[in-house]
Amino acid sequence: MACVAGLAACAPGDSQTDKTAQRVADAIDSPPQTSAANYARKAIEAAHGSSDFAVVEMRDSPSDDLDAVTAHLVFRVYHSGTQDELFPQDPVTACYKVGFNFRGLVESPRRTDCPANASPLDPPPIPVWEVPEGFDRALRAVLTGLPASVTDEQASGALARSMPPLPLDPETQAQGRAPVQDVAVHGNDVGVAYRAGDRSTGGIDCLLGSRIGGSTLVWRPSWAQVQPGELTCTAETALGRQGVTPPH
Repeated sequence: MACVAGLAACAPGDSQTDKTAQRVADAIDSPPQTSAANYARKAIEAAHGSSDFAVVEMRDSPSDDLDAVTAHLVFRVYHSGTQDELFPQDPVTACYKVGFNFRGLVESPRRTDCPANASPLDPPPIPVWEVPEGFDRALRAVLTGLPASVTDEQASGALARSMPPLPLDPETQAQGRAPVQDVAVHGNDVGVAYRAGDRSTGGIDCLLGSRIGGSTLVWRPSWAQVQPGELTCTAETALGRQGVTPPH
């Protein structure tokens, strides 16, 4: 029987397993995730707990090539077949290689031989790593209230005392991961950046604030503006007041 074009030569599978693998891959294409484990968790969620679907492999391979696959998964899909008298179909278990990166789906599912003795993976819950909304108002208040002449250490201390506590993850009730703080003082000007996410794979959440010439500004660059190869989420970027206006 001829193999489906574009899939691994004669690897097990049928039209139903093909559709299931593609449906799950499309469902987790957006929003992009920051690791293979995060994509795997989303895939399991997209399958709604079906015992006919599993992720049996996940692997990260960070790359400087913005088009490269950085998160590799293998789906395993079971189809029970049909008992149609004229066109019966035998049960089939099919596996599919799928590739993602910080933009989303890069390589659509393609049939492959299932790994020997592979068991369904249960990746850990996706940790909350973001710059909480409450940081915006607190950052503005700190920058406005700083003395005219301030050191990096004094600014960092004021931020540590004033930023709100991190919210709890609604699923795990664990405290989220703290964003990375960066502070720079040039003369009387102060720049601050809070960054969450992984620069190697994307998904960056960025909050910037600066006090320049006595004027305070706090803003969040758009997701597209802080992807690899674009603006860096740093205090120096805040001092330059870059990324204030979203791209059209």
